[in-house]
Amino acid sequence: MDFNLSDVQLAWQSKAHELGRSLATDASANDVIRAAAAAGLFDAGADLLAATVAVAALAYESSSAGVSLALHTGVTAGLNGDNQFAGLSRGDVVGAIALSSDDVPVEQAGRLSGRAAWVTPLTPLGIAVIGMRSSESLSAAVVMLNAPGVVQEPVDTAALGGLVCGHVRLDGTPFTAVGPTMPFMSRVRILLSAAGLGMGRRALQESLVAARGRTGHGAGGEQTVQGLLADAATEATQRAVARATQVVGADSFRRGHIIERLAQDVRTLELFAGRTEALREAVALETLPRYLLRTPPL
Repeated sequence: MDFNLSDVQLAWQSKAHELGRSLATDASANDVIRAAAAAGLFDAGADLLAATVAVAALAYESSSAGVSLALHTGVTAGLNGDNQFAGLSRGDVVGAIALSSDDVPVEQAGRLSGRAAWVTPLTPLGIAVIGMRSSESLSAAVVMLNAPGVVQEPVDTAALGGLVCGHVRLDGTPFTAVGPTMPFMSRVRILLSAAGLGMGRRALQESLVAARGRTGHGAGGEQTVQGLLADAATEATQRAVARATQVVGADSFRRGHIIERLAQDVRTLELFAGRTEALREAVALETLPRYLLRTPPL
């Protein structure tokens, strides 16, 4: 497995950073998707890794924009072969997804009735991929959010400004069946994880800036602050390697595989450097500031 980014993937990362810096803090999902399309972030020929690095980069600049892009991209990737949904890749239509599979509408006589829970983002003219129950089986369906029988129920949330989420009630609503739910949810989970990485990297960056006095406050010289910053990096590294082992699977135990090497290296890093407290202080004072306080953050 090659973890080096290609030129195309690096270009998407750069475009997403630029896009995030140009968006308003409370930009709506419609504004984010239109801008992303104009920036060239919906190329059907690009791979999932390109989309993933773009989502992480955008979430670094704007959490809500990163989540909007993640959800829209997950929907678009699953419907790319269907011409009736071509508006997704042009940015004319915003893709949403129902994040709960426990509360789903039921298909009866070719129509859907019931409630789709936690559909995000809710937009006036978007589409949503939702779960539907038919003959005791669960599958995915697409509904237009302005279709007959659709009632949107926005939920007032304290987070992700500009991104509207909530429930959708359906009453005899037409739909398009699009197969099993798992391919959609698998892509969306990967992309939402990328958004989480972008947010986490931004949080660490802001902590480092404050700790070094770049914002005019903070306590960068205090040992406690040093430990907190170093923990954020060293513990995240250990967790990332552990999760990578699960994702890669049995191949990660093959001698010479990069994940096998990382699993060994992340442990020896602490063994060779001495006690954990000493490593934390060294990382906080030297490695982290030089590595993470670069501009621009690419």
